[in-house]
Amino acid sequence: MSSKDQFDLFSVFPGDSELARRMRAFDWSRTPLGPPETWPSGLTVPLSMMLTSRFEMWLGWGEALHFFYNDAYVPTLGVKHPSALGQPFHEVWREVYADVLPQVRSVMLEGKATWNKALLLLLERSGYPEETYHTFSYSPLRDGDEIRGLMCIVTEETERVISERRLETVRRLGECLIGAVTHEAVVQGLCDALATNTEDFPFALAYGQDSLGGLFGCAATDEARTLLRRSWPLQGRDAPRDFPLEGEDYPTGAWAIPPTRALILPIPGAGGQRAATLVLGLNPHRRGDDGLMDLANLIVDRAAGAFAQASSVEAERRRSDRIWTNARDLMVVVDGEGIFRAVSPAWTRILGHDVEDVIGQPMEAFVFPEEAAITRATHNGIMKGAQVTGFENRYRTKSGEWRWISWNTAFEDGLIYGYGRDVTDEKLQAEQLRLAEDALRQAQKMEAIGQLTGGVAHDFNNLLTVIRSSADLLRSRDLPTERRRRYVDAISDTADRAAKLTSQLLAFSRRQALKPERFNVAARVEALGDILRSVLGARVQLEIKVDCPECVIEADANQFETALINLTVNARDAMGGEGRLAIRINEVEVIPAIRGHAASRGDFVSVSVADHGEGIAQSDLAKIFEPFFTTKDVGRGTGLGLSQVYGFAKQSGGDVSVDSRRGEGSTFTVYLPRVSGPAVSTQAAPVAPRARHEGRVLIVEDNAAIGEFSTQLLRDLGYQTEWAANAAEALERLEHDAAFDIVFSDVVMPGVGGVELAKTIRTRWPAVSVILTSGYSHVLALDANHGFPLLHKPYSVEELSHILRQGRSVRALSRDPA
Repeated sequence: MSSKDQFDLFSVFPGDSELARRMRAFDWSRTPLGPPETWPSGLTVPLSMMLTSRFEMWLGWGEALHFFYNDAYVPTLGVKHPSALGQPFHEVWREVYADVLPQVRSVMLEGKATWNKALLLLLERSGYPEETYHTFSYSPLRDGDEIRGLMCIVTEETERVISERRLETVRRLGECLIGAVTHEAVVQGLCDALATNTEDFPFALAYGQDSLGGLFGCAATDEARTLLRRSWPLQGRDAPRDFPLEGEDYPTGAWAIPPTRALILPIPGAGGQRAATLVLGLNPHRRGDDGLMDLANLIVDRAAGAFAQASSVEAERRRSDRIWTNARDLMVVVDGEGIFRAVSPAWTRILGHDVEDVIGQPMEAFVFPEEAAITRATHNGIMKGAQVTGFENRYRTKSGEWRWISWNTAFEDGLIYGYGRDVTDEKLQAEQLRLAEDALRQAQKMEAIGQLTGGVAHDFNNLLTVIRSSADLLRSRDLPTERRRRYVDAISDTADRAAKLTSQLLAFSRRQALKPERFNVAARVEALGDILRSVLGARVQLEIKVDCPECVIEADANQFETALINLTVNARDAMGGEGRLAIRINEVEVIPAIRGHAASRGDFVSVSVADHGEGIAQSDLAKIFEPFFTTKDVGRGTGLGLSQVYGFAKQSGGDVSVDSRRGEGSTFTVYLPRVSGPAVSTQAAPVAPRARHEGRVLIVEDNAAIGEFSTQLLRDLGYQTEWAANAAEALERLEHDAAFDIVFSDVVMPGVGGVELAKTIRTRWPAVSVILTSGYSHVLALDANHGFPLLHKPYSVEELSHILRQGRSVRALSRDPA
């Protein structure tokens, strides 16, 4: 192997862990994955992260999800290591593959990450189906846009889950034995407690002696009652006996298979006599589990304590001390002053301090300083009767680090009994998962930006090609009048299309400057009926249904009409230009939950456009409102129509939803806020033809090219013009000479903007009219009611002439109120 090959392998499989070495030595070329130098970054980047992580992790890649894992995951594999390396996932974990297959499909087919908390999995890692619990997540791994694999971050919680279950059994046993003053009551209490744990003991029988010396039996569950009639070897040795079970007609408890072994446990009583005997079927999925025997012995001890009173209670205390001593989690006793009166040896294992150095110290000596106040407040609450579950704070280790502890507490006789579990690793894993999800969201955002900029560049380059070519032809040739007019018209028409494109983009981003007015939706839609029928064609039957004849909204009427036309055109294309299309107008009190947003209550008008076309694929529904995304064939759509609908609805205070299934058509519904009061009839004034103008105009424009162009254009129209490069210069001109008829100002300028300048002029020189112009301004997008005439860039000479005449008329009225 050359040094270059060696270097390449280290870049793919970094580190000196066992699995990194194995992977470098593995002949990957004999697998469907091929040699590592051909692997995409979508595999090599997470693989490198996994091999250098100390968390349990594995990943699968390719159609069969070929298996990679790190050293921390080896204990979970057991006997499957190292043969699992490179094998298909469904072969490595064939025994549980059916259990996780729906989640695998969710990740691989839909790109949805999954999360499982302490999921039960029967793993054959020790030569038999073993009861295990794992907290893990599946996340998709991509190669470009394609999902090629999945990443799993896992924490085994088998010991915790089983320990908590067994501790709960002990707690339940204590409850069931409280107040049991007869042998019969103690036996029944044993059965009641064991009935809640059929995982460890699929069946449980208790045999005792009544007050007359007779033998009686009790079964923990109904399905175990028939076992009472069997002959069990109850006499003889006073030690626990491991008893093999033959046949398959034993109760299975929480499992699908019956136990193969049982424990026969004598329970001692006073004076060395046997008080009772327990027969416990053993969990078939926990072979060789010393903890199971410990639990059984603890049950016997607790029962013996109930049978043998004081002497047996002492024996029980010794057994309890063993649990206290060997517990993996913290156990503490705290008094009313917050002083540790007892701590289990687990304190030393988890936090490093000797037990003797903790007892007698206040909590604050170990708690993270910023959490001391809330810890003390929680302590005071427990002393007043509150029960705490899952309270988390940080404790200092002997080495000066901090560990997160999750506490459950009980209060009795003025003392707090606390059970604390170290959750530091879980928190670190959750934070790592959050960072990974943030990185994924950032990548998705950049992908969307790339699609948007690519679409803008494509469409604008097409438009600029027409403009540039036409300009070159006009400049370089002596053309006949007809051809010159044709090229000039091409430039003008292309500029209009470019303006429409920017308007659609601003609509999607909710940054367009709207011109809101009050109008009746039903009346506006019906007035558009003829235009819509013309657009749809003779083979599409249009039906307009009005369920709300007085639905008045306040919105930009032109944008509303554009949105409605966009929806109907899309519906026509979806039906192939033939079918029935229905527009329905109604009033609603709630906008349903859309795209992950909660439902919004209020007074709204809904406009629905329903077609009977082919419908939209579920995979496309989440993207249909994105700019330049289209399901139409090339050349049949720009992908901006629905973007305009979405942006108009959101900027107007509403929303838009879509309900569609393949083969069943689509219904788009636009929701807009309803307003009270009558509609205001508006009609656009006709554009005045070019004519000579008179008067003085102060042009305020920071862009030199546009300032010079506007100055020359207004002079050609007949105005006397002056040009100021910014608002400060314009105010200085007005200070010295306020005899201007009109101030024609851009909106976006360095320093003081056009809207603020206009308001200042209105206050100080009310006789001077102000007209604003802008190609785009977030100020105008947020405030459509600024109160000044607005001319959108790009504008024609006719539009400029018309708005300046309006400005002159307003000034004349202000000077001559009669």
